[in-house]
Amino acid sequence: MVNPVSSEPNSDDKLWAGLSYAGLGLFMIPTIVILLMKKGESAYIKFHCLQAIFFGLIDLIIFTLLGIFAMIPLVNILAGLACFFIGLGLLGAWVYLMIMAFTGKDFKIPVLGDFIDNNLMR
Repeated sequence: MVNPVSSEPNSDDKLWAGLSYAGLGLFMIPTIVILLMKKGESAYIKFHCLQAIFFGLIDLIIFTLLGIFAMIPLVNILAGLACFFIGLGLLGAWVYLMIMAFTGKDFKIPVLGDFIDNNLMR
């Protein structure tokens, strides 16, 4: 297992890691570019880029499923409410992840972070 923060990340690492989460608002394109540019320089940046990409993909899957449920009569009201509250929760998580990356704190999304750490950080 690789610890994404083997030493204290420098200010550039924190900046790029934080920007990797900010890239989720732009269809993950900036996050992928940061990953391709910086993955060999810092395990901290690579970890947060990968975590941001997978977090964005999970968001996409959740909202796609809710959109499908929203097309079903009578279920669409519940799907709309679920979309609203889940969206608020995911927005809060996104802001929290961005703040943790910008401040240099080691934070892994429980299952996703462990998967990335064990399988993709080599």
